[in-house]
Amino acid sequence: MRALSRSTIIHWAANQLAVLPLRLTPEDPVFIIGCARSGTSVLRRVLGRHPAIDAYPSEANELWHPSSYPWSTSARRTGPLWLDPVGFTQDSLATWPDNHRARIKRVFSLHQRLSSRPVFLNKSSMINFMLPEVDRMFPGARYVHIVRDGRAVALSYALKEHRKMVKNEELYRASGAWMDFAGVCRRMACLWIETLSEIALQRDALGWACSSRYYECRYEDFCANPLESARGIVGFLGRDAAATQVGEPIRSMNHKFREQLAPSVMDSITDTMAASLEAKGYPRNTP
Repeated sequence: MRALSRSTIIHWAANQLAVLPLRLTPEDPVFIIGCARSGTSVLRRVLGRHPAIDAYPSEANELWHPSSYPWSTSARRTGPLWLDPVGFTQDSLATWPDNHRARIKRVFSLHQRLSSRPVFLNKSSMINFMLPEVDRMFPGARYVHIVRDGRAVALSYALKEHRKMVKNEELYRASGAWMDFAGVCRRMACLWIETLSEIALQRDALGWACSSRYYECRYEDFCANPLESARGIVGFLGRDAAATQVGEPIRSMNHKFREQLAPSVMDSITDTMAASLEAKGYPRNTP
């Protein structure tokens, strides 16, 4: 029988102990946000190797969306998040159990205490449309937003979700969420724009930028120089940048969208995202 890792044991223990009615909240919380398939996972792993950072080992989507995740086995009161991010999120928040906010805080706090690290880090691409709620729960929290070329995001996200759709075609058709692969790509392009717009809206409304609580980085820059990029984020968090470790080979996967997207789909989603791509420094014609 394979021995459980320390990380697995801490994750299990934190969730078990969270049933106790303790008034706890994590210290120095940080959230990695951004559209799914933008590099949030690899960024979490790299930052989690820093001795001061307790990186929660999952997105905690079962905590953020207790009655809505995973969508395929939930009550499915709305479409999946990628199809209707606002409706999905509003419904999820409206159906949180009593005292659920306190439970989330306890799980995160207990995980941090068991890890004995001063900074708590959670990454989730499923909290982008509930940032005011997150900010109320964790006043003073900081946010690291990773951005990736929207065409790469659209392809990667579409591949992941379309595989689920093919395996559960009847369910998706019955829920009105079925579409072909090209349609999913186009929807993901729109989601990328919606996510960037929502994060920018809340960044300004909640005053993150002017209070030094917001840091934005690009996936492409991170892949080109992961150590330098990670050190920049660690410095933003006020920790020893010299202790940063990458610990794994990192390279950009953006070549896939140039190789795998059909020309008609590439042209369509590029047209859709043109203004946002330009605003984030992504040229229309990529080498």
